Amino acid sequence: MKPFEFLDGPIRARFPELSAEDITFAAAPRLEVGDVALRTFSAAKKLGMAPADFAKAVASGVTFGPEVRAVAPAGPYLNFTLDRGMVARGIVSAVLGEGGQFGSNSSGAGRRLLIEHTSINPNASPHVGRARNAMIGDTLVRLFRFERYGVEVHYYVNDMGRQIGLLVLSCGDPEALSFDAMLDLYVEANARAEHDAAFAEEGYRQLALMEQGDPAVRAKFHAVTERCLRGQLAVLARLGIAYDRFDRESNFLLDPRLDRVLDALREKEAVFTDEEQRLVVDLSKLGHAREEGRYFVLMRANGSSMYGYRDLAYTIDKMERGADVNLWLLGEDHKLYAEQQALILGAAGIAAPEPIYYSYILLREGKMSTRMGKVVLLSDFLDEAIRRAAEKVDEQCTDLAPAERRAIAEKVAVAAVRFAILKIGPNKNVTFDWETSLSFNGDTGPYVQYSCARISSILRKFGEVPAEIAADFPATTDAEWRLLTHLASFPGIVAAATAQRACATIAQWALESARLFTGFYHDCPVLTADSGAKRIARVQLCAATRQALANALAILGIEALDRM
Repeated sequence: MKPFEFLDGPIRARFPELSAEDITFAAAPRLEVGDVALRTFSAAKKLGMAPADFAKAVASGVTFGPEVRAVAPAGPYLNFTLDRGMVARGIVSAVLGEGGQFGSNSSGAGRRLLIEHTSINPNASPHVGRARNAMIGDTLVRLFRFERYGVEVHYYVNDMGRQIGLLVLSCGDPEALSFDAMLDLYVEANARAEHDAAFAEEGYRQLALMEQGDPAVRAKFHAVTERCLRGQLAVLARLGIAYDRFDRESNFLLDPRLDRVLDALREKEAVFTDEEQRLVVDLSKLGHAREEGRYFVLMRANGSSMYGYRDLAYTIDKMERGADVNLWLLGEDHKLYAEQQALILGAAGIAAPEPIYYSYILLREGKMSTRMGKVVLLSDFLDEAIRRAAEKVDEQCTDLAPAERRAIAEKVAVAAVRFAILKIGPNKNVTFDWETSLSFNGDTGPYVQYSCARISSILRKFGEVPAEIAADFPATTDAEWRLLTHLASFPGIVAAATAQRACATIAQWALESARLFTGFYHDCPVLTADSGAKRIARVQLCAATRQALANALAILGIEALDRM
């Protein structure tokens, strides 16, 4: 759906060099200058024109249809005065007609996308900081599926490494331990390794035995990591996060596909054995210009592989799956590591996934750390969110059964958590704070959910919403028009989020939708409108708003509620 096709089409017919992405419409800065505006910078740049000159060329050289009453250039902008009733009818018809697909541009039809995200070390329950990876990754999955990509979601199970060896040494029967107890055990094991050299060395020995294929050690490693993985997935499932495929690091030990990479590195004289008898890559031979990160260790002196070596094999495996888009979600402190991996693979002519970086959730005291035990466990955080949400729901929904109130509270809690994280761009830190994150007022997920519930209440009182949209849709107020043009902008917001691989703008769009609906609700009586035509039109606008909001929230992994 392109709500402003009647503007876009004539412009692109006059300037065929332009694509749909070059022409983006938004609400005019002030309604007295126009109903909708075109920002000309992108189109003008492609045409090699000054933005103001392009605006004048459109105003003087493009013929529009009856929906357009006036066109006025204003520097690099072009303001259109429209037949509001005619345009409003098209917007509401499109939203209600497309339903759950409204906003999708179908840009992924016939295309495949692979995304790897989360990959928490299997040593404990995920904390709130690690959950940002999972929530961003899951939201991207939902976004690309909304755009009709065929999406495959991968979880890399880090079942190798000294930290797993230490955990294996510290626990008896993994199934006899509670999952949450693994965190304390992991912290204790790392603390012991700091002052017990023999214990630390035994961790490495266990890893070497694992890599050599010792059956008993491999079975213990698998049991520990599988127990942890099941616990992690159960916590993440509370946020609606799921995966299609689990790839174990141990499956990529001494992968023969790496021979091609080693041969290419030797040909470029970029690999050598250092004084500790380790196999090392000198990335300066591959174009790495900094001293930081110049050397990348592939194998230890005893022949065991480093995790980076195994990651190379895993990346090759992912790339061989032939997806049209291959994404890898990483914390911002992994930028250098991703660059190193890409350089090494590039030496052998192998492409690397497209990395997407995110900043961290911070405690007031600073960054969270599982190793130091300085965390807020996600399971505890969700429990507290549900408790607080339940207090609100119990106050407002006294007519509902306790089980129904509990179900609503759980959905409100998920909204509070996910929205607090996703409304902030991934390149910015989120400072964790109970009161801010769980507030049910202001810029929060529950506030958007409440707007959906309020609309549902109006629709219940009205009854069945007429399917036919009046030819002369009576959108007579500025409050109606602001809401209508905002709804019409949703496909463009989705397109931009897809291109940028970031969904914060969708959360912000949903917030603004809720605010604009509140303004419309206060200024424009719906059930008591002064004419039947206005009453029906405003009910249809309510239904369209709820549908668009539900679509945006679904991308964010949040349910639009009928009651709360």
